[in-house]
Amino acid sequence: MIRSFNPNQTVLFPELFSNHDLPSITTLPEYDNALKNFIKLSDFGAFLEINFIGIDKSYSISPHEIQIPRKYLAVKTDTGSPALHLFPINIRNHLNRLKYDVRSFFNKTNSIKTSFGYFLFRQYFHLWDSHKQQFMSNLSDYLNLEIGATVYQNYFMHIWSEGSRWLKDHLKRKYRHLLPPNDLNLIEKKRSQLQKTSVTLSQLDRDDPEYFFHCLVLKTAHIPIRLSDYIDGIAIHSTFKTIHLEHLKDIDIETIEDITRLLESFSKQ
Repeated sequence: MIRSFNPNQTVLFPELFSNHDLPSITTLPEYDNALKNFIKLSDFGAFLEINFIGIDKSYSISPHEIQIPRKYLAVKTDTGSPALHLFPINIRNHLNRLKYDVRSFFNKTNSIKTSFGYFLFRQYFHLWDSHKQQFMSNLSDYLNLEIGATVYQNYFMHIWSEGSRWLKDHLKRKYRHLLPPNDLNLIEKKRSQLQKTSVTLSQLDRDDPEYFFHCLVLKTAHIPIRLSDYIDGIAIHSTFKTIHLEHLKDIDIETIEDITRLLESFSKQ
């Protein structure tokens, strides 16, 4: 057995080493106190970080990124397109209100707000799960009943056409026949082909007549073509996070007020 240790660290089994003065991790007062506080902290609740996945869908086109051959350009441009959003502003505002409703669950009764999320009290864990499920139900109802599959595809085609229009404004007239077709079936077919090859923008052949078509397919690949796929891609990631024992070694966690003071000390660091 190879025995090696860092003198600046404690060891788990000091009796296996010839140096009997090595401190044991089980006897360090600071470690014992930190572990005790960690257990008490866990009894009160847990740190929760919230992220919404799959709701906001947009893209932009950068001349540098897609490397438009100079011979195609009507004018030299280093300016990329504006952000092209899947939904118009009124729908985006409604979706943002729904996201705000999710965060409105947290209040002074059930949690403590932190710089990175919330410290949710343990007795409210199951209510938070129910609240998330209700959000997903409300979101699905809104998208299916107020928008619907056909209108959703119209929004997709609009954002596709906006990208094609941006390309058209920057290409010489004689090369505009190379612009991507506004055909949903062709887009879906080409997307499937490119996904199977795992090709990237930088790997595309710029002399290929379908170069701009391929570029736009890859740029919009993260935006579902069908509403059902868009809904399936939405989730609330509420990640329970832990805390390093180093923060708990010199304090005592006995009450909610102790946790509040601990969190306030983080913001001062």
